[in-house]
Amino acid sequence: MSRIIFVAMMLAVAIAGCNRFPDLTLQVTANLQPDDTNCSVSATQEEVVPRGQYDLAIVRDYVMTPRIESYLVDNTIEIQAPQSNISVTGFDVTIKLPDGVIPELSGGLPNPYTVTSTVVIPPSEAIGQVSSGAALARMIPANYHQALVDLSNASGFDSIVIDVRANGTTSGGFSNQSPPFSWPIDFCSGCLGTTCPPPAEVGDGVGCFPGQDNWQYCAEIVDPEATP
Repeated sequence: MSRIIFVAMMLAVAIAGCNRFPDLTLQVTANLQPDDTNCSVSATQEEVVPRGQYDLAIVRDYVMTPRIESYLVDNTIEIQAPQSNISVTGFDVTIKLPDGVIPELSGGLPNPYTVTSTVVIPPSEAIGQVSSGAALARMIPANYHQALVDLSNASGFDSIVIDVRANGTTSGGFSNQSPPFSWPIDFCSGCLGTTCPPPAEVGDGVGCFPGQDNWQYCAEIVDPEATP
């Protein structure tokens, strides 16, 4: 019996020393499509964005609402609070060209870089089941706009890919990072602009997360009641 206890203690020390769970316990699986009627997303919804759009004609944050899945199992016992809730605190983002090259960005901007986010995902109830949560993050901050314009001009590519890795820590203090979620983003110029009636102004956002993907912005103000 003492040998079994000793082996169990050594295993616990080894796991604690690594300070992480095995790979694939945390995964980013989709970019969720916000509901434009109430500006919300649900981790269990079927509506996802199939591919990103980045409008080079306007300076805005590129916002994603990723679905994050956890395969950690509830380990609650009578004398111990849950230790497998995982808090996702941010994402490591790497901008890549379609051929896989990681480019240097103009202005000395870092690549890769880290962005913040906050979402807590509860554990699943049984081995093999998944628990999910919906996050919100500025995957490409607005100050990267000029660097992406320069990158498009210099490379000749009309798209990029961003590798997104979620970073999380469990209630028990173990850290985990997801494998990369590769998200393709097409460049365009003016494709998300639309006409708006007054009192809207040029640049105002239309939709929940305006400026990128399929969320539009006011490119022209037209009064429908004005006499032509």
